[in-house]
Amino acid sequence: MAKNKSRQTKAKTQTKPAGEAKEVRAEKTVSRDKDPVYQAVTKRDAGVIKAYITFTYRVFHPGVSARLFIYGLLILLPGLFFFKDLFWRLFFIVIGIAVILLAFFRQYISLWITKRNDPDYKAGTEFTYNFYDTDADFLRDGVRFSRLAKYKDITNFYYDDDYYYLAVTSRDFFVIPKSAFTIGDAAEFEEFIYKKSKHTCRWIPVKFSDRMKKRRAERTIASTGGLLK
Repeated sequence: MAKNKSRQTKAKTQTKPAGEAKEVRAEKTVSRDKDPVYQAVTKRDAGVIKAYITFTYRVFHPGVSARLFIYGLLILLPGLFFFKDLFWRLFFIVIGIAVILLAFFRQYISLWITKRNDPDYKAGTEFTYNFYDTDADFLRDGVRFSRLAKYKDITNFYYDDDYYYLAVTSRDFFVIPKSAFTIGDAAEFEEFIYKKSKHTCRWIPVKFSDRMKKRRAERTIASTGGLLK
């Protein structure tokens, strides 16, 4: 008598914006007795990819653009003022300008490369994030690719004007547009995650003026020993 066995697909480790950094197992959606408390349905479009790239630059590699700009100037200036030989003048000028342009446009270069190589972007894959009272399921086109067994596994939680950024111990990372919530109020999602995980949602300002305000606040806190009166 033949036995039916379910097929399981081993996960592939990869870093992606609106989905997983590590898939644990692809399996059919598990039926639930209750609806999710929060649900977000999104696709890995250009906005999500750009948000992920911008987030990684600001949080994981802060100040890189400024350093590239300075390096570009340091390369450019000798070509303008110190070398008389035409070859070396042009060499330093071209390299310096290239590095300066990279400082300003590296996010758009990364966006273009990712869009060309990301299969989920090309296929228009739909991602559904279901957050229940005690755990969460993450689905790709209706098939679960990752699961949050308990909210204590959340390691970091950030937000900006348009997105939430959620990281968990299994090295999964999710970019969730605030406009993608189909169940639950996106404005209250931060409080929900805090109650479940005790992780404060940290603000990642987008506007230059907001970034300056945050830096001033951080300096004030540091100068007062971490206490604001």
